[in-house]
Amino acid sequence: MTAPAGDWLTVGIEEEFQIVDQSGQLKSHIGTLLAAGKSSLGEQLKPEMLQSVVEVTTRICAGMDEARAEILRLRGTLAALLQPAGLRIASAGTHPFSHWQEQQITELERYKLLEEELQDVVRELLIFGLHVHIGIPDREVRIEIMNEARYFLPHLLALSTSSPFWLTRATGLKSYRSVIWSRFPRTGIPPDFTSWDEFQNFVDLLVRTGSIDDGKKIWWDLRPHVFYPTIEFRVCDATTRVDETLCLAALIQAICAKLLKLRRQNQGFRKYQPNLINENKWRAIRHGLQGSLIDFGKQKEVPMRDLALELVEFVDDVVDELGSRKEISYVNTLLEEGTSADRQLRVFRETGHLHAVVDHLAAETVAGVPVVEVPA
Repeated sequence: MTAPAGDWLTVGIEEEFQIVDQSGQLKSHIGTLLAAGKSSLGEQLKPEMLQSVVEVTTRICAGMDEARAEILRLRGTLAALLQPAGLRIASAGTHPFSHWQEQQITELERYKLLEEELQDVVRELLIFGLHVHIGIPDREVRIEIMNEARYFLPHLLALSTSSPFWLTRATGLKSYRSVIWSRFPRTGIPPDFTSWDEFQNFVDLLVRTGSIDDGKKIWWDLRPHVFYPTIEFRVCDATTRVDETLCLAALIQAICAKLLKLRRQNQGFRKYQPNLINENKWRAIRHGLQGSLIDFGKQKEVPMRDLALELVEFVDDVVDELGSRKEISYVNTLLEEGTSADRQLRVFRETGHLHAVVDHLAAETVAGVPVVEVPA
């Protein structure tokens, strides 16, 4: 497969991290962190709604080698910036025991407006996600690929699950973050659009009626970005290990590449109703890799572990040209060792302590990350 020239299939990754102290508690520290990181990270370092959350964004990457270098640099720099204050980063979809009522809201106007609009729905947004942008410059193709790629959202969520705990409780779910996020308006599996114009008319109607300020307040699991020539996959829990982040980003890029290849061969990919895809999303939320999803073509349940291997096989003919075989092969490690949710539950069963779970998350988040020197 020959990738189209230009900005097609570029990758941008956004990671949201927990800021935790040595006891494992979340720490409101974003103001100090932003000031300390201005010279080394600049606009790549961003605040979020709550002051115990920090987001970093990679530069636009042509492929996984660049993405790996960016993820290692960003995680290493964050760790170095926090170390003097005795703080750490931890990556998971929820914090095991800190309470949202104890968190401070970031002092920015847009967050104050969101709080006024959404009240407790936004105040309890103590969750952390992984967002991946894929460059698709043609607006019509962007919509077409979004329509088809929706089918794989539950698969990606199952592979990324990292939020089994909420407010000191083992929830029985592998992605409780998805439950909290679903309380927001305009979330979930996106509808089908026949064209960019239909999507734009939808956005314009919501703006004219005072529902939103702009398209960035449409928070679907997959959306065409209204300002950038990308589609943005937002379904994944924050991934703990570096290799998990890169595996999910590589899979997302490869899915888009494969759908583009099928389109150029006049083959396309079947589209499914959002309600059907939601059936699979619930299964991913509940069981992660340990459950089964529905194969709608065969109209039967299939173990998610088998579907993960089928997904790897589906994209196999594009990964070498993308240069992402190493990253995608990490799916086999996930199948052997479990996702972050599985590993967290294992640590809790072995120790009986949620503080040990946070220590485990903090250690895995920077495992293999080189030490970065930052200006004093």
